[in-house]
Amino acid sequence: MKSLIQNIFVSTVFKKNLNDKIYKNYFLKKLKSCKKSVVFSNVGGFQSESFIEVETDILHNVFLNPAYEFVKELNPRQEINLKLLNYWLNQNKTNNYNVLHNHQGFLSGIYYIKTPKNSGRLIFQEGNLTKMSNNYYNHFDNPNFYTKFTMVPQEGDLYLFTSNTFHYVEPNLSKKDRISVSFNLDVQTYSKGN
Repeated sequence: MKSLIQNIFVSTVFKKNLNDKIYKNYFLKKLKSCKKSVVFSNVGGFQSESFIEVETDILHNVFLNPAYEFVKELNPRQEINLKLLNYWLNQNKTNNYNVLHNHQGFLSGIYYIKTPKNSGRLIFQEGNLTKMSNNYYNHFDNPNFYTKFTMVPQEGDLYLFTSNTFHYVEPNLSKKDRISVSFNLDVQTYSKGN
């Protein structure tokens, strides 16, 4: 009898580079206008309150267009309607970082505006607590057993992932600020037919 292996649960991350001065300047200007910092996932640094506003061309181009591209790759037979729930700005100075967390909504993303060398890697973490604490999984070089996946963001990189995906950002070991924008999207689907 032939063996069968199926991957039944998969975490997917979409990456695209949008290294555009117009986009970056828009968010840097927005950051300068922010007065109040909140504490959610950040340890040190500045995290703005959430913005909930009408979608401008820039917000559509940075958040929604790549998300439509991502969803179409994953589910080409359905038309998707996405809605921007909120976004916020992150500014991490030396030794600031973001703890393990996940987001609300269906899809979430991070757009990196400034990423000095050694300013902290983005780590996606397995959400299964038993798997996270079990060192036996470290003996297998196979995605089914990975507990972490590491990305090194560059300026202009956009990462999209399902909102329930756990992630954190390592401490900024540079002397320059790491600046990013995080956001959440909601989705509604309807079939193109049968």
